[in-house]
Amino acid sequence: MLKKIGHFIVGKILYRVTEYDKKDLSNGSYILCPNHVSDADGPVMWVNNDNIRILAKKECFKNKLFAWFLEKINVVQIDRDRHSGAELLSAINYFSDGKNKIFMLFPQGTISDINKNKLTRIKPGAFYVSAKSNVPIIPVFLEQPRLFRKTRVVYGEEIHLDDAIGIDGKIDRKKIEEYRLKWQQEIFKLQEKAVTYGRKPIRKLKLKPKHQNNNE
Repeated sequence: MLKKIGHFIVGKILYRVTEYDKKDLSNGSYILCPNHVSDADGPVMWVNNDNIRILAKKECFKNKLFAWFLEKINVVQIDRDRHSGAELLSAINYFSDGKNKIFMLFPQGTISDINKNKLTRIKPGAFYVSAKSNVPIIPVFLEQPRLFRKTRVVYGEEIHLDDAIGIDGKIDRKKIEEYRLKWQQEIFKLQEKAVTYGRKPIRKLKLKPKHQNNNE
């Protein structure tokens, strides 16, 4: 019921979400990796995907009532200033029971303009989780949500990191870097598709001053 209400209010009224090229995600496990353009990104993705767990910054959990709500809808907090690796291990273990599940991570780590990002802005966490769990990444282009305006969301093809782990079982960091670049390039392609599908340019980003220079 909560999902249905959220889908109607967030997806149909507030942000008018229109999805393109989305495959059936109910028959497997996936890691959704959208670009990160606003605080509304998480809710937009949550209302349109079942059985999804989202990793969010700890600041979202300051309000006790809102924190309770986030936990109810399967949002997990991460301390971006003190990475212990526990969050990524939890994400890997999330897929260990073999059930069909979705985990969402923002490779950019924080809100920024993907078109201005250097490769160093693309964090390796999602790619480590994918390689270790053998769960494919699906790149997603997300147009910056604006109230009462159409929001285009375009899903890409699966990215499998089968060759990112060596015969010794260790992560190949060079391969991870290659996949980080591949993800970014796929987002660019999906952005172009969004323009074609929507028959108009992507709306210009409006970022708060603290996010405008988050490119490195």
